[in-house]
Amino acid sequence: MNLGNCTLIQTEKLNMLFDIGTNDLTGENPLFSFEGNLDYLIITHPHKDHISGLIDIDKKKPTTLLRNKLIPPELITEAMKSSQTEKDKEIFKEYIKLHETYTHPTPYEINPNNPQYNGNVKIIDFLPSKNDIKDLNYYSISTFIEYEGFKILLMGDNTLSNIEELLNNSEFVNKTKNIDILLAPHHGRATCYSPELLDHLNPVITIISDMSGQGDVTAADEYSYKSRGMNVFKNGWLVKRNCLTTRNDGNIYVKIEKGKLEIACDNRC
Repeated sequence: MNLGNCTLIQTEKLNMLFDIGTNDLTGENPLFSFEGNLDYLIITHPHKDHISGLIDIDKKKPTTLLRNKLIPPELITEAMKSSQTEKDKEIFKEYIKLHETYTHPTPYEINPNNPQYNGNVKIIDFLPSKNDIKDLNYYSISTFIEYEGFKILLMGDNTLSNIEELLNNSEFVNKTKNIDILLAPHHGRATCYSPELLDHLNPVITIISDMSGQGDVTAADEYSYKSRGMNVFKNGWLVKRNCLTTRNDGNIYVKIEKGKLEIACDNRC
């Protein structure tokens, strides 16, 4: 399920968040209303729209935290100083506090990336290798998920430089050929669209996490053209789609069970 820049992943045993870009985590919002603990929090990179939910992180502190430790501290400090409100500054302070608190590795026996622990889900996180890039988006983490033969790739605000690194990573190339679901890099913006990446991934369907009123040019048409398409439930009707966007399709739900993949969306929410 994708809410803006936050994806909730629930396996048979664990609750995981890929980014936490919402600060409306009360009431009926499902992100912190699920039963049990928050077992794994993956923060692709510390931009406000990917970490704003940290303002309410005390509701469910993650057991395991993954972030890119190679990010130059001055980039995070600059992002915090450029915040427009004190509340925004508090979000970055919470990120820094978490970064400084989670210093010990999680034992493999209880590690969310251990399939024997997480419900037989294969999870591989891909982190950029450089630490001297001045663009915070470059440091975005990508997460590959495989379950019951279905493959999903979740991307952050990956830059073209970051994507080029991924395409030169043999493990990434071997794992991600012909995937089922792609969460497009950088909200599907045209400036970060890579035809080489899409030719390699050959996704069945692409999901774009974009905000209403986003001013940057979208590459939704290009992603739709490069995706193979499948039937999804839209407001209760079964329709063929190649690309879904949170802007036009609302909440998006993915279910994999007993060798079957189902996707539903409801823009009436």
